[in-house]
Amino acid sequence: MSSADLYINSIDIKKYLDESECLKCGFSSCNDFIESVKEGKANIEECKFIGKNRLNAFKALKKIEINWPEVPLITFPRPAYTGLIELNNPDEKSIILITGNNEFTEQVVLTVLGTTACPFYVLFVDTDGNTIDMSMIYNTFNAERVLDALEKTGLLNVSSDKNIIIPGLAHSIENEIKKLTRFNVKTGPVCVAELPLLLSDIWIPP
Repeated sequence: MSSADLYINSIDIKKYLDESECLKCGFSSCNDFIESVKEGKANIEECKFIGKNRLNAFKALKKIEINWPEVPLITFPRPAYTGLIELNNPDEKSIILITGNNEFTEQVVLTVLGTTACPFYVLFVDTDGNTIDMSMIYNTFNAERVLDALEKTGLLNVSSDKNIIIPGLAHSIENEIKKLTRFNVKTGPVCVAELPLLLSDIWIPP
């Protein structure tokens, strides 16, 4: 069976490095170094400009790649859990991560979140079981459904900082969600495995 594209190859590792082309790693450029890391010929720790938090994020990415679930290439919805998961005892200041209620989407997201002890609210919006890419085509992931999910789970009143992250493939409706929910909305990466790098300042290892 063919596997779905989970966009892990779309992660631009270079933007999380210093990009000064210092060459202290011994390679002729940052790009050469990154390619060697991807091929397993170099270790990301050889970059002299990676701090402890970002190094932990890169280690999390490596762990995710090892534990990445096999997702079949499907053309039909697979509805799973719809609603809220409170991960690592979040409070009113915790970030709300929002995605759809496709079975495989949930497996992938929870695999990524298993690499951190950081508290999050994880909200699975009812997309009729469609993956995010398909739900954007069928309009089953939209501002109205996000608002409805926030209301039903009580997050409209729980969250004080009102910071939410939506999937990268939903970037076109970021402003609609902002206007309707009055939350601070940030578009996340296309590949959820990039979250540890994006949030490296708070991505604490378990």
